[in-house]
Amino acid sequence: MKRKGDFGDKADESRIDVDKPLWSQDTYLGRWMHYNFITDCRTILVPKNKLWEAKKLCEDYKARKEPEGLQRKDIIYAKKLRDSAFHPDNGEFMHVIGRMSFQLPASVALTTAMLTFYKSAFSVITCQLVNQGFNAFVNYTNRNAMSDDPQDTNIIQQAFILATAASCAAALGFRKLFAGRGTLFARFVPFYAVAVGNMINLPIMRQREITRGIPIFTKNGEEVYIMKTQVAAVKGISECILTRIIMAAPGMLMVPVITQRMQSYRFYKLRPWITVPVEIGLCILCLLVMIPSALAIFPQKNSMKPELLKIYPEEYKIFREKMGQRKHPDKVYYNKGL
Repeated sequence: MKRKGDFGDKADESRIDVDKPLWSQDTYLGRWMHYNFITDCRTILVPKNKLWEAKKLCEDYKARKEPEGLQRKDIIYAKKLRDSAFHPDNGEFMHVIGRMSFQLPASVALTTAMLTFYKSAFSVITCQLVNQGFNAFVNYTNRNAMSDDPQDTNIIQQAFILATAASCAAALGFRKLFAGRGTLFARFVPFYAVAVGNMINLPIMRQREITRGIPIFTKNGEEVYIMKTQVAAVKGISECILTRIIMAAPGMLMVPVITQRMQSYRFYKLRPWITVPVEIGLCILCLLVMIPSALAIFPQKNSMKPELLKIYPEEYKIFREKMGQRKHPDKVYYNKGL
């Protein structure tokens, strides 16, 4: 015999938590599914008013005020639109160019341009200027927003200019360093420039996180704030740098090799124009796989052992004071951004 609350309990079980990923973030596959879900480039075509409607539907759903007859697939799609367009820390509406869902079309265009126009200094400067300007915008958009301050406008503008200039200088330096070492090797220069550019660009654009620290917390069912730490900020930004380099590597290293091999075939010699379409197709294929694959390497809310704070003794001292007589957790958690 069913009790009165049985149907309500089942209804609760079927509801999703719109503030959490649909898949477990403790496994690589779960993270891959999550990032594949929120980086779907089709969401960039959705009008702004529809994105705001999706956000409101998610808020209504949380408050159990959703429209009658709302289907599960509808709330999942609304969550997809909200997660792709609004910052997870502060709910800020993100410009379409800075969203991770814009990575595929933008990266395909930029990667193809860098692999095609690599011979002249002017082309290198132009491509890297656009690429690093785009990266700086993406890095700022996907920062850990918990370190934001309303007075940061001038700092952001200065960081944008410095990051872009430093990255372009790195590109030119690599071009000069590897000049005269063969056509194939020369075509790898854009990847080295992008890798070094990310090492420069990302820390500069997110310097406020390093100087102010980012929050760390314990996680035992609920998140409990402990303190802000620079150690976690450096670790999180380092993970993001590695992610971006791995994301770019297959397309920028494999595509030149494949197109170089194509040049020995008679079919290519009769149709040299085919190089660009082939490069575009290969870049799309690589990035479709690598965007979620690279982002899934580290959980967005990653962890570290509290002992790592000993790198900065003053922070470890504050940590011990904050914990007091309580047992120190095995791990503390932080939001690394994307």
